[in-house]
Amino acid sequence: MQYIHGIRMATCGLALALLTACAPKSYTVRHPAPSDIVFGNPPASAPLTLVDARPDGERVFSSGILPAELMVDGTALEPAAYLARNLQAELTARGVPAQVALGGDATPTLTLRTFRVQNHRANGFSPFVTLTFLSGDLATPSGPQRLGVFVKRGKVPVWSFEEVIEPTFNQPLSLATKELAAKIASRLYDARSSDAEVDRLATKIATRGDDSYLDVYALGFTNNPKAIDVLATLAGDADEYVRLAAISSLGTLRATGKLDLLKSIYREGGLWQDRAMALKAIGDLDAAEADAFMAEQQAALQARAGDKEADWTLQIIRLYQ
Repeated sequence: MQYIHGIRMATCGLALALLTACAPKSYTVRHPAPSDIVFGNPPASAPLTLVDARPDGERVFSSGILPAELMVDGTALEPAAYLARNLQAELTARGVPAQVALGGDATPTLTLRTFRVQNHRANGFSPFVTLTFLSGDLATPSGPQRLGVFVKRGKVPVWSFEEVIEPTFNQPLSLATKELAAKIASRLYDARSSDAEVDRLATKIATRGDDSYLDVYALGFTNNPKAIDVLATLAGDADEYVRLAAISSLGTLRATGKLDLLKSIYREGGLWQDRAMALKAIGDLDAAEADAFMAEQQAALQARAGDKEADWTLQIIRLYQ
């Protein structure tokens, strides 16, 4: 009996060693490179106050099965300051003359509720996965609007954990910033890119490259509804990250006419990430039928509390509450 117990302990120890092998205590990330796509109808000025109202339970920025601190510019990444700096850079690059102030009472305001990265790895041979969550309340002329962002990425480290930094930290942080900037520009200024820009991106996506999924996200960031039909087709693409980007972008464009498609992906999608991204997009729609669907799924998921995928999905729903 003691022999069997010893084997089990040794097996658990080996599994833990494989899972954590070479995992660093911190990662150095970079600031996102701003977009090269501009909006065609920018405002004369675009002040924005970012108010950090994250509750205590949301204050740990990097957590998960392999917790590690994120560093930028030689110091620990401070989420609200990082977001303010890069929101301003992104909006300015898109032709919106933004001045983003951290703290204060000047309007309009974005009240930050959630901004964090959660990682997971099942074993030493599986992908290192990050789930990036971001949400805030934007004060608009028509009242406060909840803006949510969710990005899922994964990478199997082959030689070292340095390989995961770009795909699982830098790219999701960049996408989260760009999506939030696009939503702010849309809600406050109805800013959008031209039809020609949508056509250019669609043509580029048709000739696939390793980072085509980034161009699919960029279609959503145009704020131009002309991209909706292209994205609806790509939502069934064989490439996982192209597909996820397309599903997410239908939400970014608030494609309420595609609610039935998003519902079907959630109900029938084989992979958790497809179903999760469909629910994120439904939350983005900000429509009565979409909100009712989210509430219905929340009740069903709460009955499965403790299940990993149910708990992750509930975190997405809470972005919109």
